[in-house]
Formats: sequence, C-alpha cells, structure tokens
Amino acid sequence: MQPKNISNCADASTASWRRVWFDEAKHQVSKSLPMAIAGTIRSLTTILEVQALGHTGSKPLAGRSLALLVVNLTGYPFMYGLGGALESLCSQAFTGAHHTKRIGTYVQHSIWLFLAANILIALLWAHPQIIFKVLATKDPEVLQYARMFLLFECLYFPCIVVQSNLKRFLLAQGLMRPTVYFEAAGLLAMFVSLQFLVWNPKTAVGFVGVPISSTIAYAAVLVANILYIRFSKCKSEWGQFTLAGFKQNARHLTSLGIPCGISGIASYGFADLATIAVTFLKADDLAIQAVLNSSKSAFSRTGSYLGMVVSNRVGNLLGAQNPAGSKLSAKVSITLTALSTLVLAILMLSFQHTLASFITKEKSLIAGLIPLIPLLVIVVTFDTLSNVLTGILRGQGRQSIAAVIRVISLYVVGLPLAYALCFPLKLELYGLWVGLSVGFAVICAAELWLVGISDWRAEVKRSIERISSDDTICDSPLCESSPLLHPNRLC
Repeated sequence: MQPKNISNCADASTASWRRVWFDEAKHQVSKSLPMAIAGTIRSLTTILEVQALGHTGSKPLAGRSLALLVVNLTGYPFMYGLGGALESLCSQAFTGAHHTKRIGTYVQHSIWLFLAANILIALLWAHPQIIFKVLATKDPEVLQYARMFLLFECLYFPCIVVQSNLKRFLLAQGLMRPTVYFEAAGLLAMFVSLQFLVWNPKTAVGFVGVPISSTIAYAAVLVANILYIRFSKCKSEWGQFTLAGFKQNARHLTSLGIPCGISGIASYGFADLATIAVTFLKADDLAIQAVLNSSKSAFSRTGSYLGMVVSNRVGNLLGAQNPAGSKLSAKVSITLTALSTLVLAILMLSFQHTLASFITKEKSLIAGLIPLIPLLVIVVTFDTLSNVLTGILRGQGRQSIAAVIRVISLYVVGLPLAYALCFPLKLELYGLWVGLSVGFAVICAAELWLVGISDWRAEVKRSIERISSDDTICDSPLCESSPLLHPNRLC
C-alpha cells in the first residue's frame, strides 16, 4: 500500500502546483491587461498629436521629428533610468521593508534628482544651437519649428517624468488600473485642446496649438495621478517629505538607473542608425522603413508595459523573501508572453496582405512591405520577449547586466551584420531587417539564459541588503490579492 500512498501524495502535489500556476497566470493577466490598455491609449494620444501636425504641413512634422531626436538622446534616458531604478527599489521595499512608506521616500528622492538635472536639460533645450550644428538638416524653417517644440518640451517633459515616477509608486503596490484612467484623462485633454486650438477654424492658433495641446494633455495625466494618490488609500504609503537617507537613496537610484538609461539610448540609437542607413536606399525603401518602424514601436510600447508588470511582480516576491514564488512568477510571465507572441505571429503571417493593405493603400508600398512582414514578426516577437526578460532582471536589480547585453547584441552583433547585408551584399532593406532580427534574438537568448541560471535565494539576500539590512520582513500588504504571497503557498 505504501507506493499507492506515495503516488497519491505526488498527485496531490502536482495538482497543487498546477493550481498555483493557474492562480499566478490569472493574477498576471489581470495586472497586464490594464497596462496594455494604458499603453494603447498613450499611443492614441501620440497619434492625435502627429495627425494634427500633419494638417499644418511637412515642415512642422520635420521639426517635431528633429526635436524628438534631441529629446530621445538627452532627456528620455533620465525617465528610463529613474523609472527602471524605482521598479527595483519600490517593488522590493513594499513587501520587504519594515516600513512600507519607504517607497514614497524613494519616489520623492527620485523626483528631486530629476528636477535638479532638469535645470541643465532645460538650458540645453532652450539654447539648442550646439546640437543643431552637428545635424544634417540646415533648413532654417525646420530648425525654427524644432526650437519651438523644444521650448514646449521644457514645460511638459517634467510632467511626463514626474508622472512616470508616481506611476512606479502605484505599480509597486499592485495598482495598475489607475494608469488607464490617467492616460484616458490625457487623451481627452489632447482631443479637446486640439479641437479648440488646431481643428476649429474660429479658435485655431496654428502650429503652436499642437505643442500647447501636448502640454495640457501631459499636465492632465500628472494632475490626475497626483489627485488619485492624494485622495486614495495609497496616500498612507507616501510618508512625509524628508531628506533622511537621501544620499544613500541617490546612490541606489543612480547605480540602478544609469544602466536603464544606457539601455534606452541603445534602443533609440539603434533605430535611428537603421533609419539613417535607409536614407542611402531608394525613396520607397524609406517609406517602407517608416511603416515598419511605426508598427514595431506600437508593439514595443505594449511589451515595455508588460515588462513593468513582471518587474514589479518579481520585485514584490523577492522583497517578501519568497525565492520559489519569484522563480515561478518569472516562468509564468515568460510562458504567457511566448504564447501570446506566438498567437500574434501566426495571425500576422496568416494575414500578411490584409495587414499591409491596412497600413497603406499604395500598391508599390504594399508590394515592398509584404516580403518584410515575416522579419517584422520576428523582430516584434523577440523584442516583446526581451522586454519581459529585461523586466525580470530589473525586478532582481540586475539592470547593469541587462544594459551590457543590449549594447553588445545591438551594436557589436546586430548593427554590423545589418550594414554588411544591406550594402556589401546588396540585400538592402531586407538585409537590414535580418540584422535587426539577429540583434534582438541575441538579446532574448542571453537574457533567457541569465534568468534561467538565476540563484533566487541569493537575489532575495541582495534585495534585503539593498532596502536595509536592519529591516525584518513584515506581513505582506498584497496577501489578499496575490496568491504567491500567501503564507501557506510556496515555501
């Protein structure tokens, strides 16, 4: 009878683990969907801005693109850096620190660091002549539009970064749904502002109405976020404004944030270099590249939001001293992402002509786009997976190794291969996207290997050392809604 008893125990154990897998998958889906919706709404806000600019002429569009290039290289690294650092610190501190108000302190100090750096950023953007001198564009009208956009960026870029920090304050507590409301407020503000300042002939103020509308929209997102924190229960986690521990927190924020900023620059720079390469090809190739880049960016935004979800999930579990739960959560997120990207890939490959026709109506562009859709599918698949894997590494606090992998994969492997296939081997745009595919595949493979060999118990120890060696584990604030944090689950 003994073997039967052992078998029954094994069956019960297997059933228990299956239930835990299902519960964790359900939990992650419930957290991921709001973030995916929020990302879609943010994309719609950007589309409205571009569409409004399109009605004002090609030179305002060119000016915006030029200004955006400057912002991507000199401003957004601060947002990605501080945001990535907060994902590690806040998620781990919320469940691991003796006083959960520490997450409020982290966010406060992060905002102060940015506001100090923003003084230099604003001075640079207000006097961009040095940057413009190294650019190929010499059209004075385009440069004037770019200068105007940079002046307005000085107003609304701080709103974007501060709101990004406040968003991490909520995500660390498992509050994803409010982000949908904030982005909806921004979309509504953008639409109403454009209606009065750009589209309505009686009240339109011309080109300047577009950046004014953008300023109003991003300010609305920030105000909505502040009001939510002020009047919701999570206000109790904010704590008092304090300078205590600022030096130590600033060290953590910079040591974790610099690699995230480097990763952001690497990704944007890689895309910009690919676009520069296409300018040496045919005019149709440049148009096709613009379509492919826009499609990839839309999917990448969703992938980055999913990365935020898994980063906070893994960080919460590490802070709660639950190595088994952290490992399982990482496996579940990778599995869900792989399955969803597989379904997306099958759909995109099955309806290639329909997809191409939806994107553009020009027959020449459709004919050139269809052969490249399989490569777009490969890039989107590996980019989405790598965003989630990078999120797991951020949850562990291993931003540095993630940055090294991204830089080497894109600039040592992907970029040289792309240029070699594009020009010497005459594969042109197809060869360029083969190189992109290989670069993102290498990122995905390297990060998957790193996550697979992770010592999760060691990561728990590093998490506790990071947030404070003197703190003891407290009863998790997430126990009721988070299966892996329940004391009777996963020892």
